[in-house]
Formats: sequence, structure tokens, C-alpha cells
Amino acid sequence: MKNIKQYAGIYLILLGTLTLLLTRLNAWSGHNWLLATGLLLIVAGIVTHIWSIKRESKY
Repeated sequence: MKNIKQYAGIYLILLGTLTLLLTRLNAWSGHNWLLATGLLLIVAGIVTHIWSIKRESKY
């Protein structure tokens, strides 16, 4: 379980990227909620990844 928490940020970034990629490939780019979902997943992944790195650091 700890291993999954450690990489949760990376998984969110990958999921957001996959969402944006599928949106583009399936010509769903007219749906703003799909684009916003992908963006929010990427931003949440970046924040989560930075938070997990700071939490593991001893400084």
C-alpha cells in the first residue's frame, strides 16, 4: 500500500495525459469538461507528487 501512495502523483499525471490523448484521438475536444478533467488530473498529480517528495525528505 505504501508503494501505491508513493507513486500516486505519477499515476494521476499519466491518467490525465491519457484522458487528454483519448479526447484528442476520438475528436471529443469540443467537450470542455473532458479537457478540464484531464487538466485537473495533471495538476493534482503534480501537487501530489511534490507533496510526497517533501514528506519523504528529511529536510
